[in-house]
Amino acid sequence: MESKPIKIEPVSFRSRRPSPRVKPFNILKWFAGVFLGVVLILLGVSAWFVFTARQVVITIAPVPESIAFSGSILTPRIGDYYLMRPGEYTLAAFKECFFPLEHKFRVSAKKRQILHLKMKQLPGRLMIKAHQSGVTQSNIVGARVYIDGHEVGKTPIKNLEIKPGPGRLEIRASNYQDLQTDIKVHGCGKLQEYNMALLPGWSDVTVSSVPQGATLQIDGRSMGNTPLRIQLAAGTYLLEISADFYKTREHRLVVKPNEPQEIKDIRLQPADGKLAIKTKPAGANVMIGGTFIGQTPLVIDLSPNQEHIVQISKAGYEKATRKVNVPSATSTRIDVNLKPREGIIRLLLEPVDTELLVNGKSWGSAPKQLRLIAVEHTLEFKKQGYRSYRTRITPRPGFPQQLKITLKKERTPKEATPTMITTQNGYRLTLIRPKTYTMGSSRREQGRKSNETLRKIKLTRPFYMGLQEVTNKEFKEFMARHNSGTFKSKHLNGADQPVVRVTWEQAALFCNWLSAKQSLPPAYIKKGENLVAVEPLNTGYRLPTEAEWEYCARFTNTQTSLKYPWGHKFPPKQVSGNYSDQSAKDLIPTVLEGYNDRYAATAPSAKFKPNELGLFDMGGNVAEWCHDYYSIYSYAPEKTYVDPVGPEHGKHHVIRGSSWKHGSISTLRLAYRSYGDDKREDVGFRVCRYLK
Repeated sequence: MESKPIKIEPVSFRSRRPSPRVKPFNILKWFAGVFLGVVLILLGVSAWFVFTARQVVITIAPVPESIAFSGSILTPRIGDYYLMRPGEYTLAAFKECFFPLEHKFRVSAKKRQILHLKMKQLPGRLMIKAHQSGVTQSNIVGARVYIDGHEVGKTPIKNLEIKPGPGRLEIRASNYQDLQTDIKVHGCGKLQEYNMALLPGWSDVTVSSVPQGATLQIDGRSMGNTPLRIQLAAGTYLLEISADFYKTREHRLVVKPNEPQEIKDIRLQPADGKLAIKTKPAGANVMIGGTFIGQTPLVIDLSPNQEHIVQISKAGYEKATRKVNVPSATSTRIDVNLKPREGIIRLLLEPVDTELLVNGKSWGSAPKQLRLIAVEHTLEFKKQGYRSYRTRITPRPGFPQQLKITLKKERTPKEATPTMITTQNGYRLTLIRPKTYTMGSSRREQGRKSNETLRKIKLTRPFYMGLQEVTNKEFKEFMARHNSGTFKSKHLNGADQPVVRVTWEQAALFCNWLSAKQSLPPAYIKKGENLVAVEPLNTGYRLPTEAEWEYCARFTNTQTSLKYPWGHKFPPKQVSGNYSDQSAKDLIPTVLEGYNDRYAATAPSAKFKPNELGLFDMGGNVAEWCHDYYSIYSYAPEKTYVDPVGPEHGKHHVIRGSSWKHGSISTLRLAYRSYGDDKREDVGFRVCRYLK
């Protein structure tokens, strides 16, 4: 393949003109102008910024290691402030061991603004474990952990974040003593480990006894047989160690935490033997080793395998002494027939065929001579058409006594009234023909109270006084639902026990009920909301006035009134009435030392010897409601009170006589006065009424 020919044509030649040369001075001049222009611009911008920016003082605690702003290019710092134009900014600060601080704020048009900020320190981390002191391998699980009083968890705690600084660490675990200690949390995210040693809250107690194999009870819970070792929490315990044929031994134990104790060889004493004592007649006083024990028949515990001197005595009988030795854990019985000590009473009677009653029992026609046991007896002489005569006498063995008695005839039909009446429910009252007497007590009398003003009393109207206190059986015929209840497990509601826990109003309504049954006028009527006595008092059944009650309680056949129910001297004779005695020591705080009437609370009515008027329990058993409103009387030696019935108005009613709860010189005196407006477990009543 052939190529085409190339055509070459000539061109004309022209020489190039040289460019003009720039001088160096002109270049420098140009740069200087540009620089000056930039400087002027910058100065203008700076002036504009300075005049439009605001001073912002920013304090951050603690001082951060670095700080940055977003929201503006220029935030120059001048001294203690930054220059910032108005607008929105975000501040970021950083420091080791503190959380990064980021804070948005706005710069206002205000010339100077202040911003205070605080950085939050990084928390510390705690690892908390607990173990028994001295046993580092143990790990107590579930112990409660408290920091500054606030529960934060239970052991073991592996990573607990806590603010830095001082604190109070407390650990509480069952059966361990509480532990408290001061700690310092470093913070900065550092992990601190605490492995706390807890002291046991219990102690090991070792108990042994002689003999071994005794049963150990702690606070009533059986723990096993001695010897044994047990763990007890800190506290006070009652240990009881018992074994067959031995006395139970009690031991008070105080356990302190982590202080082991050994109670070594507690020696048990052989069990007491039982001694049953029976006498004929019963009711003899028993003393063993010079200590009064009680009255026969009785069963008592005695130390075994040693000789005991038993002394038995009863008024009117010769004393008996027995020596006994009772084996351990067995019963021994002794029977003693007491030999009576008798005295002779010769009777010279007019008329001769007079009926004789000795201690309330009829002996038929009175013999010329009586042989009686040498104790006090009540003799009563009766004959139709004659006034009865009653007296007390104590026979003296070897010294015969003589009584010369002439009965007085009943002269008029008015005087021929029954000396004893019986209500339709069987309650008996005896006729009292009162005399003038002095009520109250002298200021010199031991145990006297300020309300026992001496008053001259004249009772002009014969009256019937209840022989005894009204019983539960008699009262329930009127109020079937009544319940005298109990006092600390002692029953007060027996049929023959005196009724208690009755108000004055209930006692008065009972009297009205008795009156209605015999068609007698009621002694009490309703006046508004209150039950009051009729005026003047009629022959209906009622409560005794205070003056009547004291006359009957203190009556004697002499010029001297009784001071106590049993006589004129303190303390009371054994079994002379139901007072606060040794049998009641678990019920009431104060009892008569050495006195035992065998009734801790109320006794059956008429259980003890009557007074000279034949009235039972005028002292002891229960205190008694009286008719009168309570008042304290001023001393007026020239004044005589005739048939007083107390104030017309009042809040409280009089209560007279001692009860089974009384055992002091003051309260056992027959002049003692009390009052009340509500029911009590030791207050009952008896019934009274005028003859005409």
